[in-house]
Amino acid sequence: MIRSACLVLLTVCCAGTAVRAQAPAAGPGVVGEVRVHGNHTTPDADVMAIAGDVVGHPATDALVAEITARLEKSGRFEGIDVRKRYRSIDNPDDILLMIVIDEAPGVSDLDLTPGPWKRFTSTGMFLPVLHYDDGYGFTYGARVSFVDLLGKGNRVSMPFTLGGERQARVQLERAFSRGRLFGDGGISHSENPHYEVGDTRTSGHARAEGSIQKWLRVGGGAGIEDVRFGEMRDRLSRAGVDVTLDTRVDPTFPRSAVHVTLGVEHLAFDAGHSNRKTADVRAYVGLIGQTVLAVRGLSIVSNESVPAYEQRLLGGNSTLRGYDAGYKANDNLAAVSAELRMPITSPLSVGRFGIKAFVDAGAAYAAGARMADQKLESGYGGGMYLQLTILSLALDVARSETGDTKFHFGMGVTFR
Repeated sequence: MIRSACLVLLTVCCAGTAVRAQAPAAGPGVVGEVRVHGNHTTPDADVMAIAGDVVGHPATDALVAEITARLEKSGRFEGIDVRKRYRSIDNPDDILLMIVIDEAPGVSDLDLTPGPWKRFTSTGMFLPVLHYDDGYGFTYGARVSFVDLLGKGNRVSMPFTLGGERQARVQLERAFSRGRLFGDGGISHSENPHYEVGDTRTSGHARAEGSIQKWLRVGGGAGIEDVRFGEMRDRLSRAGVDVTLDTRVDPTFPRSAVHVTLGVEHLAFDAGHSNRKTADVRAYVGLIGQTVLAVRGLSIVSNESVPAYEQRLLGGNSTLRGYDAGYKANDNLAAVSAELRMPITSPLSVGRFGIKAFVDAGAAYAAGARMADQKLESGYGGGMYLQLTILSLALDVARSETGDTKFHFGMGVTFR
């Protein structure tokens, strides 16, 4: 019995000794290996050469800071993170150093140390701008964008266009996980299709947007504009908020979804001020096969008269087909439409081609008047559409209630 007790005691003592032998060491450990992650152009050997031969050195915080400083001094990397990891559970003194880097813009196989100008130009994207708006014509030009130029998550864009809309602007966007901040400033010019006079605006705007849910967004913004409208000169300031409910999965061809935007805006100009409310309600109902019925209701109402350059336009493919764009202009606008869209090609095809039939109705009327007292003018017709990856085309033929036939063409080139 005494012998058994001794054996038990000896076993416990040995176990305690083993546990103590596996306890983590108090020291920093020794670097047994160095690995590199995140590099796509600079070879691992070059990164480790800059870091230095540190295998066998104590893995102290000072060593980690020294390696980080060497990598930063090289100027090749935009982000550097040196991490300590254990190579073995059994030997906590055996340390792995993981060097995680983010290469600086402009780094290439032929130039591993790009200069400031190359880094600047390498962040840029040069995209063409080409679209056709009913009543305004073709707009063409280019958009130059620089990603992360002023830090992570921001984009600086400069659109320059001629034709229907002539503009030169600078736009800054800062994206967050659930929203964005946006600001722009510059000059733009177009010709008002109703009054047939030039509309030139030098302006600056700021806007913030956030997502409460994936399908619910809120936003608000403000801006100031110097307006030259024909012979008129005016100063316009605006501020507003809006909320958007959007359940569309495919915005290019929505089905069984709704898209609703409600907003209120305050306008102040030299002759007075006005509050404007906007409600834009769209619903998409899936029918037999791929066929979709799209219905829309649009209401824009001002409590006071607004200057001619801020009046809403009725007519054209955006509100009332069968009538010229800008057929009428007034403080308030109401429009409804129903469109039956029938795709011919498969959704899995490279492009989506289809035909449609529609009916539109609308009215433009003065502030203070009742919508119920207005007579809606109507148009009806059909058309076709083609949607490719970056190109969308649409051609509608519509007849007004007065018997006129109009062709409405739309085109856009979009890079996402």
